[in-house]
Amino acid sequence: MIRPALHLPLTDPVLPMLRAAQWTLVVLIVAGLGAAAWLWDDSQSVLERARTYEQATKRIEGRTRIFAQDAAAAGFDISEARANTIAHEAAVAHRLLQTRAFSWTAFLNDLEETVPAHISISSIAIDFKDMKTTITGTAASLKDITAFVKTLEAHPAFHNVVLAQHRFQENEKDQRITSAHAIAIVSFGMTVAYRSDH
Repeated sequence: MIRPALHLPLTDPVLPMLRAAQWTLVVLIVAGLGAAAWLWDDSQSVLERARTYEQATKRIEGRTRIFAQDAAAAGFDISEARANTIAHEAAVAHRLLQTRAFSWTAFLNDLEETVPAHISISSIAIDFKDMKTTITGTAASLKDITAFVKTLEAHPAFHNVVLAQHRFQENEKDQRITSAHAIAIVSFGMTVAYRSDH
C-alpha cells in the first residue's frame, strides 16, 4: 500500500527576498556612515585652514592699523580718496611728460608735407593720451580733401585717418564778391593718429 507524500513548506517564499533587501539596506547604511565620517574629517581640515586664514587676516589688519597710525603721525594721508587722487595726479604727470617730449616742430614738418595746395588748416588739437590729432580746416573742393586724406595715409607718421565731418559753405571773407558770385568752399574736420617715432 503506497502512502501519499505530503510536502509542507515551513518558510514563507518571500523571506529570502526580504533578507536580501535587509542586507542591501545594511550595506547602504554602512556606506552612508563611512561617507559621513569622511565628510566630517574633510570639514575639520577645511575649518582648520579657515582658522589659519582668519588668523593671518587679523595679523594683516593689525599691521595695517599700525602702518596707518604711523603714517598719520608722520603727516601722510593714505585714505582711499587720496589714493584715487594720486592715481589721477600720476596720469596727469605722465601726460605732461609726453607733452614735453613731443616735438611740435617735427609734427608740423610732417603735417606740412601732406597738406595739398588748396587746403587751409584752421585748428590742430592733439590728445596726448592716445596721440590722436584733430584737424579742422577748409578746402576748395571735396577732391582736395580726398587728396589730403590720401597723402596723410601714405605718410609714415600718420595713420587711421577719419574724416569726421564736412559741409559746403559760401566764402564771405572777400567783401568784393557779391552773393550771386560767392565761392563755395568745403569746411572739414578729421582725426588722425600720429607716430612721433616713425
